[in-house]
Amino acid sequence: MTAEITVRRMTPDDLASWRWLRRDGLTRFPGAFILSIDEYEARTDEVEVDFLRHGLVHGVFDGTRPLGMAALRIMPFARARHRAEVGPFYMVPEAQGTGAADLLMEALVTHARELGITQLELSVAADNPRAVRFYERHGFRQEGRLPNAVMMPEGPQTDLFCVRLL
Repeated sequence: MTAEITVRRMTPDDLASWRWLRRDGLTRFPGAFILSIDEYEARTDEVEVDFLRHGLVHGVFDGTRPLGMAALRIMPFARARHRAEVGPFYMVPEAQGTGAADLLMEALVTHARELGITQLELSVAADNPRAVRFYERHGFRQEGRLPNAVMMPEGPQTDLFCVRLL
C-alpha cells in the first residue's frame, strides 16, 4: 500500500470497482453479508448503477486501487428518516488494520450528519469479533441479538443489532 489513501463518494463511473469489491467480499466472507454471491451475480449493472447514482456509497482507494466500500441506506419513511443503516461495509483483507477502514467510517459518519441523520444502525455477525470490535471502536453499541438472521450451509448465524447516535 502507498501513502495515497483517499476516501470519496462512489458514482456510476465506479461500477467496476464497486462490483469487484462486492464480489471479493461475498466470495471471501460469505457469512458477513445477507446477500449471497449468486444473488449478487444475478443483479444487473443497471441496478448497481442506480444504487451508486444516489451518492450514498463511499469507497476507499490506494491511488486507483479499491480497498473498501461502505453504504448508507436511509429509511424511506418520514418518521424514520433520522435513521440510516450502514451496509454493506467491506475492506479487502490486505487493507484491514491499516487505518483505511477508520477513514471510510469517518467519511460515512460525516456524510450521514450532513444528511441530517442522527442514528446509524447495522447488523454484524456475532461470530465476527474483529468486526464487532471495529464497530464498537466507532461508537456503535449492541442493542439486541437476532438469532437465525442468516442461514448458512453450516447452520444459522446470529447477528448483533448495533446503534450509534450522532
